[in-house]
Amino acid sequence: MHVHGPGLVPRLYAAAYRVGYRAISGQAVPPAEGFDVLGASGVDLVVAKAVGDPVVTRWYRGRGWEAVEKQLARLEVELSAAGVELGRGALLGVEGGDTLESTEHVDSWHARGVRVVTIVHLSDNRLGRTCMPWQQFVARWVPVGRRGVDGLTGLGRAVVQRMQQLGMLVDVAHCDRRTLLDTVEVAEAPVASTHTGARALQPEFPRFLSDEELRAIASTGGVVGLWPYFSRGRGVPDMGELVAHARYIADLVGVEHLCLGTDMNGVPGTAAGYRGERDVPAVAQALKDSGFAPAEVAAVMGANGARVLGL
Repeated sequence: MHVHGPGLVPRLYAAAYRVGYRAISGQAVPPAEGFDVLGASGVDLVVAKAVGDPVVTRWYRGRGWEAVEKQLARLEVELSAAGVELGRGALLGVEGGDTLESTEHVDSWHARGVRVVTIVHLSDNRLGRTCMPWQQFVARWVPVGRRGVDGLTGLGRAVVQRMQQLGMLVDVAHCDRRTLLDTVEVAEAPVASTHTGARALQPEFPRFLSDEELRAIASTGGVVGLWPYFSRGRGVPDMGELVAHARYIADLVGVEHLCLGTDMNGVPGTAAGYRGERDVPAVAQALKDSGFAPAEVAAVMGANGARVLGL
């Protein structure tokens, strides 16, 4: 439900990021993976996302809108080169609605083939507020400027409504509590948080969702994506902990509200036992070994996501 291509940012900047992150954290960023890995991993469908906030768009020439278009075009090339067909093996998405200035822009993305939009990413934007600004991923002591008013903005409400009218999936991963709850209040169709976890199991990590937020998403018929992320003490350290999040969320709201969002090529670190997309089958096996029934594993690994995507 949430991956990125190997060419997310231009190669020179990607290399600089890898060197810089290792210098700060002492941890090597996982190697980039091409979409050719999907077939061998048993993955039938991914939502491949460009990034729309300045954390990525500033590395491209031109306006943010044009940077997103360049990323979408690159995704199409990368998917085609790997033999992955748009509309069958992959859907396009955008993480961060920072370049959306009107509902007409939503229409343009829909016509372009975009089917999932994460409305807020690593910066506050015109639509809402982020739960964790990018600076806090780098260093907790870095000061962060925030937009004054929290929650979903008027434009954000209009964007959510227009997306759902067009059959696009609204992704609230990265939204702060008020923005997420406002989105659910506006929603008339399922919403998703494609890559996250249960905050009850790690209260200090803002990227994980509270019980209130998990119940809110489930109330729309939506899904929550298991996220095998781990870096600098935050996330799930191993596969056992990933399964613990799955069990907690399933017990709280039902297994029908779980899916998988690996964040391929989008994270600086992963859980022990999950080295990359080739280990997707290991997630299914871990769920099975922990007591999830075969039908429940099938639901988490694909059927639930397919439902909210309208497939």
